[in-house]
Amino acid sequence: MIFPTLRVGQCGEYAAASVLSLFSPLVNVVAHGSHADIIFEYKKNIYKCQVKTCQLKKMCHKTHKRVNWCFDMRRTTNCKERRYKKGMVDLYAFYCLQHNKTIFKVFDETPTKITFTDKEFQEVDTVKDLEKVLKHMKK
Repeated sequence: MIFPTLRVGQCGEYAAASVLSLFSPLVNVVAHGSHADIIFEYKKNIYKCQVKTCQLKKMCHKTHKRVNWCFDMRRTTNCKERRYKKGMVDLYAFYCLQHNKTIFKVFDETPTKITFTDKEFQEVDTVKDLEKVLKHMKK
C-alpha cells in the first residue's frame, strides 16, 4: 500500500524520536519548516536530527538487478538553498517504512543522496546503530 508522503514523513519522525528517547531525557519533534525534524539532548548537549523517509524501493541504476532504498539528502524543493550546511543538522535518520527500521548517520554536508541495500535495512538493529552513531557525535 502506498501512503501519502506527508504521513510517511511523520511516521519516520516519530519512529526516530522513539529510538532517540531511549538515550535522551529530552526529545522533541519540531514543526515543519525548521532545518531539523527532531531536537534532542545527549550528554548535556543539544543535537539536531534530520529524518529522511522512503516507502518505495528503486532499481539500482548500475546493474538494474538489485533493488535499493534511495534517499534524497537535500531540503525540500521550495527552499532557495537545498543543501544542508554545517550547524543546521548533526545527524540523519533514514527511515524505511516497509521494514519499519531506521539507519542513523552522522551529518556530512557533501552527499546529496544516499542508497542502502534491502539487506542493510533487513539486518540493521536500529538501537545498536544509533548507539554507535552517538558514540561518534562531537560537539
